Amino acid sequence: MTGERGSRGAGAAGQALSVLNGMLGDLLEDRQSSLAIPMSFRCDGAELRLDREALAEELPGATGSVCLFVPGLMGTDAVWRFPGPAGATYGSRLAADRNVTPVFLSYNSGRHVSGNGRQLALLLQALVAAWPVEIEELSLVGHSMGGLVVRSACHYGALEGCPWVEKVRRVFLLGAPLSGAPLEKLVHVADFTLTTIWNPVTRFIGRALRRRSAGIKDLRFGALVEEDWSGHDPDELRWPRRQPVPLLRTADHYVIAGSLAGRIDHPAARVLGDPLVTFFSATGQTLAGRRATPFRESHVRNLPKLGHLALAHDDTVYEQMLAWWNTP
Repeated sequence: MTGERGSRGAGAAGQALSVLNGMLGDLLEDRQSSLAIPMSFRCDGAELRLDREALAEELPGATGSVCLFVPGLMGTDAVWRFPGPAGATYGSRLAADRNVTPVFLSYNSGRHVSGNGRQLALLLQALVAAWPVEIEELSLVGHSMGGLVVRSACHYGALEGCPWVEKVRRVFLLGAPLSGAPLEKLVHVADFTLTTIWNPVTRFIGRALRRRSAGIKDLRFGALVEEDWSGHDPDELRWPRRQPVPLLRTADHYVIAGSLAGRIDHPAARVLGDPLVTFFSATGQTLAGRRATPFRESHVRNLPKLGHLALAHDDTVYEQMLAWWNTP
């Protein structure tokens, strides 16, 4: 294993395809379009075949400690790459520092989070079964929407009694909008308002905004399971209360949030966040102070001067992950 698995991006064409899927992925899937990105595991920028002999050939240095990295909306392998010519990732660093084998997920982020979560649960079962050596521990890292997909996959894996769930030891949520994304909430109010105004121009704009994907709409309140959206009109101004999704009992869960503010004790650090995801949302709280997802205070870190995308490739973030790695 090179230690650089997943560090090479998909290029401009791959990024454009990921953006298209993020915006219209549900429509592409419904129409069975060849442009819809199939969910797959990747290393070194190439898709892995879920066959024991094939994996043994593709990953000759595979270890019993595996870490899966799940990008956010419209994300590719490239989001994990640190700036600079070396092209290191959290995965390549963990391979060197903790003898971990990194695996990177590619998926259609325009689908419902619950659909991606359910499929990931099944794929993880196939990966564990085909892995060249026995997997002793599994760690999951989700950036932004990827954190929601990770939590959804854990829910469905536990619900179906998948053996891989018992192997999960660490779950890292990097800027995951557990209580929703403010920008999507604003866009939702805008499209609702524009479509109710009796004017052909404003209605056209409103309907164009409304065409955004199911995955994007799931970000409004951090929907994780099918019950959160099934049977409800996602374009209504209000959304039904989400179903509670408990944390895995076998794993330690860690949260890292970013903030553009210079100090974490500044009011903007919690209210505005990174600013696509607020500190309240990253920790599963609401502005009313209620917390739907309990995290230990020692497992939460709010980092100043760090934007949303940078959470996927930042030295301070990695150092914190490494500090938590062996201190459950």
